[in-house]
Amino acid sequence: MIALTGPRGSGKTEIAINLMANFDNVQVYDADMYKPLMRARDVAMGDRREGSINPQWKYMDTPVIEYTPEVWLKQGLKVVLDMGGGELGLVPLTTIKNLLRDRNILFYVVVNPYRPQADFLVRRVLSMLPEPPNFILNPHLLDETDADVVLHGLELYKEMHLPEPSILVLLEQVAKEVEKVVDLPLFPIRRYLQMEV
Repeated sequence: MIALTGPRGSGKTEIAINLMANFDNVQVYDADMYKPLMRARDVAMGDRREGSINPQWKYMDTPVIEYTPEVWLKQGLKVVLDMGGGELGLVPLTTIKNLLRDRNILFYVVVNPYRPQADFLVRRVLSMLPEPPNFILNPHLLDETDADVVLHGLELYKEMHLPEPSILVLLEQVAKEVEKVVDLPLFPIRRYLQMEV
């Protein structure tokens, strides 16, 4: 089981959706307390996905009973905990850790170095985690993201003096260009969540 955490707007939910879309037997447990403002199921995703990626997709972030991750694990599913951003977002972590005390949870902090106060906010999240995490670098500027934005984001990340990221997340359309010059493992994603105004 993995837990995605990090500052608000760093891309945790988008990464969780892409994990569910690209790998078999993955289920997302949405523990994001901020998502009443924008819930994945409220976004018209039906015509944005090809085929039936996961029959449970539409229930991904509905309120569910707390032992759901344990049930999914017993069913042989891989569970991704989509934790909310910031301090409030980590509140469910204590409950989840108590319910799953016999389970290993691998923590990943998602970092978008373009977010305002990214360095400060990431360090706040780190101070609250029960163990040292791995890092996922997700440098993006939404629709304006191109290979240069990703590469510059890598430089901004280095200036934060965090451990080397385990993985670099980037949009599918820039992956080929970036993989020529970057040595990190890449996870190309598709944007499923769209800000609708």
